[in-house]
Amino acid sequence: MDEDEIKNITMKKLLAFWFKFLVGFTSVAQEYGSWHVPVPDLQTWYASVPGFQQVKPGEHPRLLFRQKDLPALQAKMNTQEGMTMLKRLRFLLDGANGEGMPSQFNDAKEAYSKGNKKNLVVEKSGIYSFGHVAGYGLLYQLTGEKKYADLGRQCFELALAGQRDRDDRYSWVKPGGPLRAGVVLGWMAVGYDFCYNGWDTATRRRLGQAMEYYTTGEWTKWGNREVTLEAMVTGSMPPKSNHFGMMVGGTALVLLALHKEPWANQPRLDSLLEKSKLAMIHNITQGFGNGGFFAEGDGTGSMASHLSYLAAVQGWRNTLGMDFVNSGRPNVYMTALKWFYLTVMQKDKPVFWPIRGGYPHNVWSTSLSGAGYVGQGLGAVPAYMQPALLWCYYQWLHTPNEAKDLAYEASPYPHFVVSAFVNWPTGMKPVNPAELLPHGYSDDTYGFLAWRNRWQDDSDAIVTWLTQTAKGFMGAHPDSGIHVLAGNLRYTWKHPPGAIIQQQHNKKRTTSSLRMEQGITVGVDVSGKSGYDVLLLSTHPAEGQAIQAGRTTVYVKGIKINGNKPDIKVKGKELRIGAQRIKVQSDHFEFLN
Repeated sequence: MDEDEIKNITMKKLLAFWFKFLVGFTSVAQEYGSWHVPVPDLQTWYASVPGFQQVKPGEHPRLLFRQKDLPALQAKMNTQEGMTMLKRLRFLLDGANGEGMPSQFNDAKEAYSKGNKKNLVVEKSGIYSFGHVAGYGLLYQLTGEKKYADLGRQCFELALAGQRDRDDRYSWVKPGGPLRAGVVLGWMAVGYDFCYNGWDTATRRRLGQAMEYYTTGEWTKWGNREVTLEAMVTGSMPPKSNHFGMMVGGTALVLLALHKEPWANQPRLDSLLEKSKLAMIHNITQGFGNGGFFAEGDGTGSMASHLSYLAAVQGWRNTLGMDFVNSGRPNVYMTALKWFYLTVMQKDKPVFWPIRGGYPHNVWSTSLSGAGYVGQGLGAVPAYMQPALLWCYYQWLHTPNEAKDLAYEASPYPHFVVSAFVNWPTGMKPVNPAELLPHGYSDDTYGFLAWRNRWQDDSDAIVTWLTQTAKGFMGAHPDSGIHVLAGNLRYTWKHPPGAIIQQQHNKKRTTSSLRMEQGITVGVDVSGKSGYDVLLLSTHPAEGQAIQAGRTTVYVKGIKINGNKPDIKVKGKELRIGAQRIKVQSDHFEFLN
């Protein structure tokens, strides 16, 4: 082969490489840009708040609550829950009683200061965080003492000067990516909203404009340019990335805090608010499904919902009267409710199994990315569901030692306690979730299904099945079978996944029949009527008893933690297991009891 032939072959390979690269890049660019499309049924994603009063220029607070809500919050200060939460908040602010500035600081000068993408987290009591402005701001709102607003101002100015959070990735100046910037901005905006009336006009304008014209002062991953507020409003990453919810939630809080400020560029804010509204919906339609499952899995989903997005949901409700929770769609509240379906307490620890997708360490952690499930959740579910969350809190998490209390908050970040205090429904009686909620749910976007037999003790049975691929930058593969968590048992009933083409459930969703694309029928019964904690059935070969019901062979697996296991009897097409009767139809299981 001569030199010219070698050059021709090399050139062809190079051309083929660049062709593949350009096709791939175009595909990626189209995918990343897809979330900017309008939402055809926009107004069905939120409800109008009854009797809503428009926010007036300069009226604050307006994000997590309004001025009319303040008397009830002040009364909460004298309840046992309120006193415990405020004691915890004050301790987190300065390591003592919240009367002074924090004395502990992270000395890092950049994100990932330990090198090799390793961040420095300083574990000290009362260390400075981006949540401090909101913490001092709440004390100002409750007491009316301007010293707290001044402490909030000092913490805000420290951020502007480059002081990093206890976690060096979170900072106003050159944070570890726009996702961190979104969270920092959002909670600084909450602090701004709380402290507003305790600051003079010049301070309000100076700090407000710092948010209005914010830039991260860093290059993005996708181009050599700084990330601006505009870029983060619509997300510099797609909704199937956990970055998206963190950005759009945080920037929504900024826009809502600055709405109608006399010195602000209102036409610009109005334009950005319209984009923000779409982004709020994109997060729960393209990132999350209608059952709260996230494209990248559980630990990443916690970040996309609880770090700033759910607080922004409250901000839209209070500032502009748009209620994304009570819209008639479950997408928002299921991001909060899923944790109370899929968790059981064992040996005083929340157990969530299996954890799917990226960042499993976030689930029920006390870090920033896995905390606030109760405190934030109470503000993100319909009012009739709140007693169920309270029941889970008092049964699972409540402890006389408030420093370890996962709702009040075990996290060292004060803004989680702020959310818990604002959202906590004092005087409400906890109610077992089984009295208020169905025993299961489906996420139709990602083919995820879940059932729970009861909310009672450490032997509660939880059944889950991810039947399709969930994919963002990270993702979760379909399960190799149906997973059962019951007491000390962690069991996978091997079964091929696939799209569910028909679902039938009883009203309480204790029994379900699923018709799959392969022509397979699957049944799940957690009602207990069969005498088993969990009863699984399939027309596909699986572990368990093979029963001939008419012309159909049904594979039956019963799971029982304690006690005798009932026999399985057959009469024609009908299975009789304990008190449960199941008729085997051609395309579904009919549960008769």
